[in-house]
Amino acid sequence: MKYIISIIWVVLISYLGYIPRQGDFFTIFLLYIPLFGLYLATYRIYKSHHDLLFFVFLSIFLRFILVFAFPNLSDDIYRFVWDGQLINDGISPFLYTPREWIDSLPQGESIYHLLFPQLNSPDYYSIYPPVCQAIFAFCAKLGFGSIYWSAVIMKGLFLVAEITTIYFLLKIVRLLRIPKQRVLLYALNPLIILEFAGNLHFEAIMIMFLTMAFWFYIRQRSKMFSLAMAMAIGVKLLPLMFLPFFIRRFRPKKLIIGFVLLFTTLFLLFLPFINQQLVTHLGSSINLYFQKFEFNASIYYLIRWIGFRIKGYNIIQTLGPILSILTLIIILTLAFIEKPKKIQHVFRVLLLAFSTYLFLSTTIHPWYLGIPILLSVLTHYRYPIFWSALIIGTYINYSYNPYHENLWVVLIEYALVFMIVLTEVFRVPLVRLSYEKLLVGYRYFFR
Repeated sequence: MKYIISIIWVVLISYLGYIPRQGDFFTIFLLYIPLFGLYLATYRIYKSHHDLLFFVFLSIFLRFILVFAFPNLSDDIYRFVWDGQLINDGISPFLYTPREWIDSLPQGESIYHLLFPQLNSPDYYSIYPPVCQAIFAFCAKLGFGSIYWSAVIMKGLFLVAEITTIYFLLKIVRLLRIPKQRVLLYALNPLIILEFAGNLHFEAIMIMFLTMAFWFYIRQRSKMFSLAMAMAIGVKLLPLMFLPFFIRRFRPKKLIIGFVLLFTTLFLLFLPFINQQLVTHLGSSINLYFQKFEFNASIYYLIRWIGFRIKGYNIIQTLGPILSILTLIIILTLAFIEKPKKIQHVFRVLLLAFSTYLFLSTTIHPWYLGIPILLSVLTHYRYPIFWSALIIGTYINYSYNPYHENLWVVLIEYALVFMIVLTEVFRVPLVRLSYEKLLVGYRYFFR
């Protein structure tokens, strides 16, 4: 039976990875829902050691299948190759916006002229940290000016990263005596496979380093923890929010040495790009992220609606920074009041901290759920798994011409997500009653 299930996995993943475009919502949705059901059934039914190994290898094979599929559901690849080509030409991607650079070039045909019409943010400076930039440059160099082959090489690196993540997850759950089949919650999650192996989102590389950092934390190897965490931050800046939770978890001497090593590594990673414009331009892009970008938000959309009623216009320019500051305050408060208990307790508070960031953010893309899904493997919380089923609905926005966001989809998504969060985290009795009646299938699969 598991071989038949494997064939269905291969067929569905292959079709989703190779055929639909970003705007083909109904194709994506109608294939993703049965795929997610297959994912739940696989996790629920197959729990023996041999079955676990079988489906772990299947998850790796599914990722391998997508290596030669162009990332049709995302246009970020064009910016990746753009930044990589700039570095190979000796230009820092933090110095110019794509529009500024293309305007400085003579008329003619070049890879920049080919890429520019495809860029989704031509007026913004690059926001990708140095580890990403190194990968961009490496893949653009080996791709010899081909966007497709640059993507294939990048996907090969992603495959190695995902195998490494799964390997360290297996080591962690074994050491912490967590049921081993939980690794399949990450390894076989359809959203993880499609957004990382399929669409080339660099959360995959960040999560590899994070998983390594978690392993070294459990082993109390502070130097290796610091190096792995620095590399994770060098891919995406988000893991910076996790540092306060580890301050009280190492002895003072190890802590000082570890943090010196971490920030020294970060300095060396950024060193090739350091100049007067780096901080200004990178800060400008981050600031624009909080003041302009909106997608699939929850609490922010509710407050924005109230703001429209009071002010008569979109208050994102003031509300975005306020919510980011509020997020920082809540995370620091969580770190301050949290009492370190047994060693794996940290994963619970890391999940709550990152969820706080997501719930107060102005922009939540599907691939942002990578870290919560990873942490759900190491905790008893399953709301990130349920969320990974619902968030696929946001692809409906790309099917509209002109583009606009379907807020009914957002409302349904977060009504259900918050119901489960209130049940699992806060144990609200009234919500729990509704939850047990309406979502009994959810508890059956994840109890």
